[in-house]
Amino acid sequence: MGKMAVLKLPRIDVGQVLDALYERKEQWEYTAEYLDTGIIREPYVIEECSDSKEAMNIAESYGKIIRTIEEQSGVGS
Repeated sequence: MGKMAVLKLPRIDVGQVLDALYERKEQWEYTAEYLDTGIIREPYVIEECSDSKEAMNIAESYGKIIRTIEEQSGVGS
C-alpha cells in the first residue's frame, strides 16, 4: 500500500464523494454486464477496458474505496 492521506471534510461533502464513487462503481459493473451479455441499458456509458473481468476488478476497487471511507467516516448508504 502506498502513502496514506488524511482528509478532513464536512459530512455532507463525504456523502457527495461517496455518491460519486457509487456512480463510478455502477458504471463499471454495467460495463462488465454489457461485455458479458451484449445488452445495452440506458442511461449508462460503456467504459473502455479489455474485458468484463477487468471491468469487475475496477468496480471492486471502487467498492473497496467506498467501504474504507464509510468505515472511517461513519457515513454510508
